[in-house]
Amino acid sequence: MIAVNGRTYALRDRPVVGVCLDGCAQEYLDAAEEVMPNLQTIQRKGSRGLVDTVIPSYTNPNNLAIVTGTTPDANGVAGNYYYDLEGDEEVMMNDPSFLRAPTILAAWSDAGRSVAAVTTKDKLRLLLGKGLTNGICFSIECAHEATVAEHGISNVCELVGRKNPGIYDPEASVFCLEAGVRLLKERSIDLVYLSTTDFVQHKYEPGSREANEFYSRLDHFLGELD
Repeated sequence: MIAVNGRTYALRDRPVVGVCLDGCAQEYLDAAEEVMPNLQTIQRKGSRGLVDTVIPSYTNPNNLAIVTGTTPDANGVAGNYYYDLEGDEEVMMNDPSFLRAPTILAAWSDAGRSVAAVTTKDKLRLLLGKGLTNGICFSIECAHEATVAEHGISNVCELVGRKNPGIYDPEASVFCLEAGVRLLKERSIDLVYLSTTDFVQHKYEPGSREANEFYSRLDHFLGELD
C-alpha cells in the first residue's frame, strides 16, 4: 500500500491503466454503445458508475484531480488559466509549480514501480510528470521529439508504427491509447495513465456519425488495453 494525499492505494501485481477521455459524457457512450463492444465487456466484468466532476470542469483541473485524488482547493489547479492581477493578464496553468499536491503516478514511481503517462496535448505533460523522476511522460503532440533524457523514452512513432497526428485530428486521441497499448506490449509497466483531448466532443454531437466513428476507434484500443 502507498499513501498519497490522505488516501491509500494498493500496489497491484498486474498493470493498472487509467484513461481520461477528455470531454466525454454519458450521452456519447450511450449513443455509441453498439460500436463499443469492448467497453461493454469491460463493464460487465467489472463495475460502472457516475461520479461528480470537479468544477470548473476543464481539462487541467479534472486530470489533476484524477492523478492526485484531490480537489482543486487542495491541489492548486483550479482552471486551465488564472488571472494574474499584478500582471493584468491570463496565465495558462501548465507549469508544475502550480501543482501543490503530489501525484499518484509519482508515488508509484517512488515505490519502485514503473510508470508511464501519455497526454495528447503537450500543455498537460509537465503537470502530469511532476515528481515522476524515473518514469515515462510524453505527449502525442510532440511524440516525434521525445527523448530519453526529457521524456524517459525516444522513438515513440517507431514504437506505435506510424506518425503522430496533429492535435486537431481525432486520431490524436486514438494514437494516445494506441501508444499505451504498445508500451504495455513492449515494456514492463505497472501503472499507465492516458489522457485524450476533447476536439471531437467540441465539434460533433453525441450519436453523430463522426462521434460514433471516433468512439469505435477508441473502443478497439480499450479492448487491446484490457
